[in-house]
Amino acid sequence: MTFIAMISMEDCVVLAADRETFSIYTSGSSEPSGVMARKITETEDGFVTASGLVELIDPVKSRFDSESPKDVEHMLAIIAEEQQRLALHDSKLAGVWIPKSTWKLSLPMGRGVVAVFYDPTAHSLGGLRPGSVMMTYPGEVPTDEKMYVDGLFPQGRFIKPSESEISKAIDQILLAVTFLRECGRPVSREIDFAIHWGNEKRQIELLAS
Repeated sequence: MTFIAMISMEDCVVLAADRETFSIYTSGSSEPSGVMARKITETEDGFVTASGLVELIDPVKSRFDSESPKDVEHMLAIIAEEQQRLALHDSKLAGVWIPKSTWKLSLPMGRGVVAVFYDPTAHSLGGLRPGSVMMTYPGEVPTDEKMYVDGLFPQGRFIKPSESEISKAIDQILLAVTFLRECGRPVSREIDFAIHWGNEKRQIELLAS
């Protein structure tokens, strides 16, 4: 599974994703493939990234880009259609990986740019409160290491966006990646970032230590 970090601030979202990819099996297990890939897609309205089965998550990202859905119902319909397509193609693979596949987005809404995530259990989209952080980890990462990384981002640490605060958030993500890599976890050194702040969108590439 991909390492993803999503930080929600007021009218600002920072997304980060590593480039490691995985070979995935019907048992639900996965192992690093050694192939690197960029995983953040820029759309008309914001950014989208995902973790899970590439045959499911990539078509959804592509449709978010090409169709530019403007409401939750359209977004959920795209996800449901691609889930159904996968189930028709390979029901066993779908049964294992649909619950494991998630998307994270930045979207402009009435109150500004919002961090949005897909909940596969409820088949719904939720918003992340400013000051909150959401992580996705490779399956090999144990609970104590997740707790250490989560502790780098205390609730309310990043709320008011500024160039300085965004830089600090990026530095913390790189620190988390360095820690996971030192623990031997399959996270690439190359990290892609997307910053969506008000009407501005930009992407950068950085290397963890």
